Formats: sequence, C-alpha cells, structure tokens
Amino acid sequence: MKPIVRYLRLHCSTPTARPVPGRDGVLAVAAIKESAGLACLLLVDMGSWGRNDGASVTNAACALIDAAHRRLIGGFGIALSDTMCVELDGSGNFDLLVDMGDGAGLRHSALTAVDRAVPARTREAFLWWAGELGRQMLRTVDAVREGEWAGAEG
Repeated sequence: MKPIVRYLRLHCSTPTARPVPGRDGVLAVAAIKESAGLACLLLVDMGSWGRNDGASVTNAACALIDAAHRRLIGGFGIALSDTMCVELDGSGNFDLLVDMGDGAGLRHSALTAVDRAVPARTREAFLWWAGELGRQMLRTVDAVREGEWAGAEG
C-alpha cells in the first residue's frame, strides 16, 4: 500500500494565505504507512518559513516535531518514537533529529548516505536515504513553497 503524505503549515498569518518565505511559520510533512501502523518519516522544513529573530533552531524543531506529530500522525495511534524525524534548515541541510534515550531530548545528527560520493546533509543524501518516499515528500515541500495547496492538506 502506498504511504499517505500529509502536510501542515504552522504559525502562518492566515490558514488560506499564500506562504511568505522568511516570514510565514514552518512546514511539516509526514509520510504514514497505515497498513504497517507506523509513520516512517516526519520532515520539518525550518528553512524557507523563518522563525522569530534569535530563535534556537534546535528548540524550535523540537517544539515543531511534537506539534506536527500530534496533528499529522498521532491520530493514527503511532508513537513519536516510531517515527524518523528529519529537519531541513535554511541552508538546505538535512539533519536527523534523534532521541538517544538518555533524557537529553532530540539531537541533531548529520544525515549521510552510505555512498561516500554523496555529500552529507544534501538533498541527494536525503533522497538516497529516504528513497521514493523522500522524493514524494520533497515534491510536497517544493509545491507548498511555490504556494500550491495553501492552507490545506495536500
């Protein structure tokens, strides 16, 4: 069964407004495999949408992941611990957000491909790592950045 790809814009000026890069909240994209009962991937796009001046990327990503998981995935009865989380930052870098189970919360880890010819933290590394599912998710990210599906789940 094909995974469901859902997205959510958070902290936008209005629910139906076209996104304003650098000003308009953040974007979360989730891929859910209903038949397997798990959300295999949650991608948070922190880059294009901006945050309050001086906001900590790590703190903002952690808060966003909790909110996005609750709204996009939680209704499927899937725990956050069963979900791989990736942050896309303003520089176009991809990082895994990993909870090591030591009580320190989520930590950033550079997303790498096993193929050493693919540079770490790049779109290509994400696509190598996430495969076709990642490609679907990035199509959603690109479409929302272009103003498609504004204010609605795609």
